[in-house]
Amino acid sequence: MNPLMILIGLLGAIFAMGGGSSSDKESGSAEGDAIPTSVSIDEDTEGEDDDGSKQDHGSHGGSDAAYVDITEFGTHHGTSSHTHVESLEGGRTPITTEAQVAYNGLRDFLGLKPVSLEEVGEWAFDQGLTNNEEAYGDDIPGVGLYYSMQGAKVGWIADDAFDPQILADIQLAAREVEVGEVLVMVEAYGLEGFDRYLEENGLVNEFVNTLKMEPHYGGWMHGRVHGWRDFEDASGKDVAIAHDLNHLTVLSHDQTQPFMNDTFDWPQWPALDVPQADVANYFQSMVTLGDPEGEGIAEGLVKKAAVEEVDGETLMASLAVDQEHADYGFEDGETYEDVMMMH
Repeated sequence: MNPLMILIGLLGAIFAMGGGSSSDKESGSAEGDAIPTSVSIDEDTEGEDDDGSKQDHGSHGGSDAAYVDITEFGTHHGTSSHTHVESLEGGRTPITTEAQVAYNGLRDFLGLKPVSLEEVGEWAFDQGLTNNEEAYGDDIPGVGLYYSMQGAKVGWIADDAFDPQILADIQLAAREVEVGEVLVMVEAYGLEGFDRYLEENGLVNEFVNTLKMEPHYGGWMHGRVHGWRDFEDASGKDVAIAHDLNHLTVLSHDQTQPFMNDTFDWPQWPALDVPQADVANYFQSMVTLGDPEGEGIAEGLVKKAAVEEVDGETLMASLAVDQEHADYGFEDGETYEDVMMMH
């Protein structure tokens, strides 16, 4: 056969396999499109995470319920440069009303009635935990959702076990979908019985999904909940504001450190001077809707007695939150790292 005819035949086969013009490929209409570098997230859209796995960003894979994204209440300035809607990274997810489910679960565990987003939002405005004294538009439910999320992320930790590093470790574990590791930490550092409560009441997914949520998402952290309320150091000097303490759940770029200013990837310095007990009480007040500078979850606050069947006998288990007598926390000289090495 003529070599020229062979060459023409080969070129024809190549064009037939390629298909589509260059303009088709630029518009994304041809098969084999490149994987998009960002995903536009809405309530009913499935996106592809960094690891290639599918995730329903409406329910975060936590349940079949359709949750409301915080941006439905508004989008504000101040969204982090690397965790905004187009580039949630490292397993970080949007803030949705799934956090309110986890939040009211924690309240139920403590024997408190469920509350609405509006009730939490009104509390935050009353306590000086917002940019402005007066709410506009959908500020109240949006602020309420933000503080419900923060309370659910932190309020479960027992006073004697509180350590900011827990918030880095457990959020990273959640974002890496290490659910077993999350539950180990809840058992080790949480209010006594809270790990069992989550499992028995089917709230593990909601709790884990709330831990995944990125505090900067939607701009609310700076645009609406940049609280100006003062907090003191151990000497009684004003050294930080509520906004600084909110950075407890903001992690370093590699998600190994808490209390970070992630724009610059350095610590939120003022917050580090506030005693850890006061930080814990601040986040617990979000759960109880109490005084942000008060005692947090009060000693003796009890979840209603749980009835368990054990070998045919009825065991009344009182899940008390008793900071003085509960069997949790660290032994003398024991550190957070020491305890983690045992699990």
